[in-house]
Amino acid sequence: MKKILIICHYAQQPPLNTMLRYHNWGKELTHRGYKVTIIAASTVHNTDIDIIEETSRKKDVCDGVRYYYIKTPKYTGNGIQRIKNMLSFCLGLRYFRNLNPDMIITCEAYLYPFVNHYFKGVSIITDTVDLWPESIVEYANFSRNNPLIRTLYGLEKKAYLKSDALIFSMEGGKDYVREQPYSKKINYSKVFHINMGCDILQKDKELEGISFNLGWNPDNFNIVYCGSIRQANQVQQICDAAWEIQKRGYDTIRFQIYGNGDDLEMLKKYVTENGINNVSFYGRIEKDRIPYILANGRANILTYKHVPLMKYGGSQSKLFDYLASGRPIICNAKFGYNLIERYRCGVVAENQSAGALADAIEKLYQVDVTELSEMGIRARQAAEAYDQPVLVDKLEEVFKYVIENKNGACI
Repeated sequence: MKKILIICHYAQQPPLNTMLRYHNWGKELTHRGYKVTIIAASTVHNTDIDIIEETSRKKDVCDGVRYYYIKTPKYTGNGIQRIKNMLSFCLGLRYFRNLNPDMIITCEAYLYPFVNHYFKGVSIITDTVDLWPESIVEYANFSRNNPLIRTLYGLEKKAYLKSDALIFSMEGGKDYVREQPYSKKINYSKVFHINMGCDILQKDKELEGISFNLGWNPDNFNIVYCGSIRQANQVQQICDAAWEIQKRGYDTIRFQIYGNGDDLEMLKKYVTENGINNVSFYGRIEKDRIPYILANGRANILTYKHVPLMKYGGSQSKLFDYLASGRPIICNAKFGYNLIERYRCGVVAENQSAGALADAIEKLYQVDVTELSEMGIRARQAAEAYDQPVLVDKLEEVFKYVIENKNGACI
């Protein structure tokens, strides 16, 4: 069982993409003697990049991992064009039936029926890194009775019941399954947790090999955000907290925001019109530059709109980027299974108000240098507990389970 196929719409090769969960898995599995292939869409989410147009190739090899790309139409936002993009990816899987994998990992439940149809008889592991469609309902205010949402819930149910194993990146994934109407039909021995984690060796190499002019004063108390700039990420709250910090007279606290998304231009205009002069935006940044940026800040900031979904825990890639940098973390949301609180490596705001986030920032600013350093050390220790070799050990345990229960995992 050494030929592993990973199917994920958003798993394009680095440096063109920043969602490296499957690339990191593939790279480590390749070192262990597996043959790993990843099928992804040609379009990179939240960008206008099309891999096939960018490289003139429909396939490639990166770090020993073989990539195939399905040509998909470009889109912006979450409307009909994105649905067309997703459907074209799903239908394009039919061209890869001759790969003959021993085992398949799919990213997100909606892919299961397509994968099961095109790769009959092959064991399927469904890996969930975003609780679709629950996150759409809670973050984008869609009705649960919306026909598309009902369809996605149906696909999720089928995947959870029929997959040979389930992996959740959020630690409370099993809690989520237990709350579903079909929970009693689930075989819970097939439910596993593997968090996002990070490739610490790669990040350290990038930190050693890359330096550039950041454009900000290193003597300031620079707080860094790296990630998407969309409604769900609540980046406006950073701006509002920055305004509160500015009013409190903390001239040396500065906010350096890296990333792209639907809200970027609006927020640039927002800080200008409201005289918020301690916030700077830098747009999308290459993934391999992030370790250098984070290492030069005093703290990192993680913001999300608080929704009930958070009780299942967070598994954001940027959280592990932050942890690996060895800097304290400021968070505006009380996640379940919170690693920041578990490892005592930062501060969490008491509520979702800008004032509460400003209070958390002020609290960290007033911490003495020794304690800040110790927080950073604990953050790094947390990252090491979720390093890729550790996570792939867990992934191989899932493989072992599937092999041993090949005829008994489906209900």
